[in-house]
Amino acid sequence: MFKLYYKHLYPSIIEWQDEPFAPWSFKEQVLSSVLPFFESTLLKEEFSLKKEIGCEIFMDSGAFTAASMGYELDPYEVAEMQALLKADLVVPVDKVVFREDSSRIVNQKIEDTISNTKILLDLKHKTSQVIGPLQGFTKEILEHSFNEFKKLGIQRFAISGLVFESEIKRNMERIALAREITKGYPLHIFSKFLHPELLKLIIDANTDSVDGYGYIIASLKGNYIFNGTYEPISDLTDDEIDLCSCSICQENSYENLSRVDKESQHLLIMHNIIALNNLKEELLKQKSNQH
Repeated sequence: MFKLYYKHLYPSIIEWQDEPFAPWSFKEQVLSSVLPFFESTLLKEEFSLKKEIGCEIFMDSGAFTAASMGYELDPYEVAEMQALLKADLVVPVDKVVFREDSSRIVNQKIEDTISNTKILLDLKHKTSQVIGPLQGFTKEILEHSFNEFKKLGIQRFAISGLVFESEIKRNMERIALAREITKGYPLHIFSKFLHPELLKLIIDANTDSVDGYGYIIASLKGNYIFNGTYEPISDLTDDEIDLCSCSICQENSYENLSRVDKESQHLLIMHNIIALNNLKEELLKQKSNQH
């Protein structure tokens, strides 16, 4: 079953560790990042991330954020934090490959990622499953990474670095290559595609899951998923909101949803999560009917 992993900002924003933002109403799975936990005051002897969030946890390394800010993470520190947090799925610190990188740099980045994966395998919690992040733009490089991960016993994979590529067409070409290479194994899509107007592309590409946090940004800006796209809620009417059958819209007035405060932002987040889940189910049904 195709999964949506919503980025969970706990513990990134202190305010969101309390109601109404936590516990969030995620019923199945969520994505978080190691990075904010390094400076978190939450970590105590009795702390349990599983207990706090209450569903499957996919723990990213934070390598993308670090790379976009111009610094590197220590793979040992990240692996130790991931072991402490005991997430269900964990990702090693991978080196982002850029199109302008020379062959020598690409090869070094791939080898560094493999090395960091070995560190994580040695230090991870026994219940955590490692995901192999596939970097690169050619079939040769992607196949090399895939084969090296398989030698380490890894059975799940992800295509990484897509956010650094502006063209959707090029993203889809990389995803298609990765899907061909990883046929028969779960393939996750990192970020960017958890969007109402892009979801169909990766479902049609026969991938297995995607994560993202764009729904949070959109919600905080006052955007509401309507007819399969984000619309400013200020541009909609009471009657248009009433068309939505989700519990958020049925139990709250247009006024409640359109106020610019913490509570209304939370309501928009929840509506947008429900709308994305519903869209996913609709797209999967359409795909099934086509076959």
